[in-house]
Amino acid sequence: MRLSIKSGLLVLGGFILLILTMSLAFYYISESFYREQLLDDIEKRLEAHRIVLEDNFHEEAVEHVRIMEERQDEVNYLLLEPDGTVINQTSEIPAAAREAYVSWLSDELPVEEGFTSFAEESHHSIPHVYAVEPIMVNGEPAAYLFVDEATSRFEATQNNLVLLTIGMAAVSILLAGLLAVFVSYFMTRPLTRLTQAAEKVADGNFEMDVNSSRKDEVGELSRGLQTMTEKLKDYQQSRRMLLSNVSHDLRTPLTYVKAYAALLKDNPRTPPDELIKQAGVIYRESLRMERLVEDLFQLTKMDEGKLQLELHEEKISALLKALVPSYEMMAREENCRLESVVPNSEATLMLDGERFGQALTNIVRNAFRHTPDGTSVILKMKETEEEIQVLVADEGPGIPEKDISLIWERFYRSDTSRTSKTGGSGLGLPIARQIIEAHGGKVQARNRSRGAEFVFIFPKVQAQKTYR
Repeated sequence: MRLSIKSGLLVLGGFILLILTMSLAFYYISESFYREQLLDDIEKRLEAHRIVLEDNFHEEAVEHVRIMEERQDEVNYLLLEPDGTVINQTSEIPAAAREAYVSWLSDELPVEEGFTSFAEESHHSIPHVYAVEPIMVNGEPAAYLFVDEATSRFEATQNNLVLLTIGMAAVSILLAGLLAVFVSYFMTRPLTRLTQAAEKVADGNFEMDVNSSRKDEVGELSRGLQTMTEKLKDYQQSRRMLLSNVSHDLRTPLTYVKAYAALLKDNPRTPPDELIKQAGVIYRESLRMERLVEDLFQLTKMDEGKLQLELHEEKISALLKALVPSYEMMAREENCRLESVVPNSEATLMLDGERFGQALTNIVRNAFRHTPDGTSVILKMKETEEEIQVLVADEGPGIPEKDISLIWERFYRSDTSRTSKTGGSGLGLPIARQIIEAHGGKVQARNRSRGAEFVFIFPKVQAQKTYR
């Protein structure tokens, strides 16, 4: 069953139950109220008659009471002696009715207090109200006032109440049905639209715009679906870029390896010095492929949350000084110089030394790659009261301002000369950023008067995070 039908039936059923409950409550409360009014009215009348007759029990007073009761609609009035003998009565009381009254009262009299009852069934065709009130003289009942009043008006009112209740219930149920249809349409129309959009997204159409300005749960769902669609679109583009860049970055070294391997294969009498040269090319290109595969493996582990940090308290200055010799060797290979400014410091951080070294190496290698021959890369440590900074600065052309926020994306390629040297996979900077952020630090990139500068920033009170 569709959600629209379910929601419509649920709303309609709830309203019907509420309407029937309210209608029945209205009917029974109204009926009880009108019945109590009947009983109260007849009790007050008899009370008034009793007071008159007790004060002046003679023929004129008795006749006055009879005349008063004859003015009432559908009322039979009797004034009885204690033994049941009729003293006075309203006219036109059938003999059979009078005998029935006397027979009924003979079982109830004598009484010292009056009573009133509502009889649903009697010798009449409709319910009647019966009331008896004793007339006390010298502390003894001298006579009894008896009134039998038909409830035709009550029955008419009761029937009107039934019709009114049924009419109100029918109109209310009709309105409830219309409301249920509206609610069902209002709720399911955007859900149907979202379902159709989700199906198109599942088919690979990420250009759907399902954003909604609604403030309810449906609006939140549509905005969530829109966010998911945009992320899927970005993921699809990222995946295409990944495949394109990986295939490109692997094709180049593979071409070298294949070409020089073919030379070795086809020229068995190649001079030894030429063999060494060709083997060196094969070795370097193999290292490039190995580095790319390793970078991809590292990113995959980070994305899956499987990269763990083994944190230890490390003296940051000592850790940097231990890395300087390897960076100096790297500088010589790149025809550059390394200038290290690392003061002696007792400052410590909770670090995974191996991962920190990997992140810093990626930044330093990137700096050497984009630094002209004969210039310098600067490695510097700065300490303030709140934080520790590790800076790597080059003397290259700098980062285009429009691309500063993009350099942390995977396989980032700039159109400027920063990528003029070969060897970069475009994965080093994203890996470095994720490692540093996993340590509770942050990474910044900025231009300076000449070249670019990358900064690792660690607060003294360092947040401890671990990838799991």
